[in-house]
Amino acid sequence: MVRKAELDKMDFPLEKEEVLIPEAPEDLPAAEVEKKNWLFARSRRFKLGLFGAIGCLLVSGTAFGIWSGVGIYKEKRATMAREKAAVAQALASAAPRLVFKDFSIPLPEASGYRILMINFVAELSKNKRQTDLNTNAGIRRQVMNAIQLRGNELLPGGNSRDLLKKDLTVLMNQILGEGAVTNVYLVDYTYI
Repeated sequence: MVRKAELDKMDFPLEKEEVLIPEAPEDLPAAEVEKKNWLFARSRRFKLGLFGAIGCLLVSGTAFGIWSGVGIYKEKRATMAREKAAVAQALASAAPRLVFKDFSIPLPEASGYRILMINFVAELSKNKRQTDLNTNAGIRRQVMNAIQLRGNELLPGGNSRDLLKKDLTVLMNQILGEGAVTNVYLVDYTYI
């Protein structure tokens, strides 16, 4: 129990004070108060409908974005497949070729020998197919003999490359059959 002497020492207001309720500011007209609370003044159904419409727009926009992305991906894959098919068709329709590498042929010269190093490609007619003949020793020997027969004519000069190309075309047609080789390209033509 609290004694009266102790209560007197405490500083409590003995009387009840009245608390005033603050009034709304009167400086704002009523129309502006309504404008600020436009959404809050609407009914619950209106708010749900508005948020539902916004949600539908977001979902449909996301779905449209995904659909567009998938369409672009599929179109890109189709384009790549068409390009790959076009390259394969171009390679299939291109004339087949035989590559001959690393021919080192000694050619006699007045003071000794010079070595002619050549690599060439024989282009076959479109209806002809051949396996790789670069490793065939008999064909390599025939090519070397044909080049050695020309000898000094193939030493560096004006038309030595054209003369060698004609000789190789004739020789390859003799080996593979008439009309098998349409052209010969000299890839490397070096004297040592």
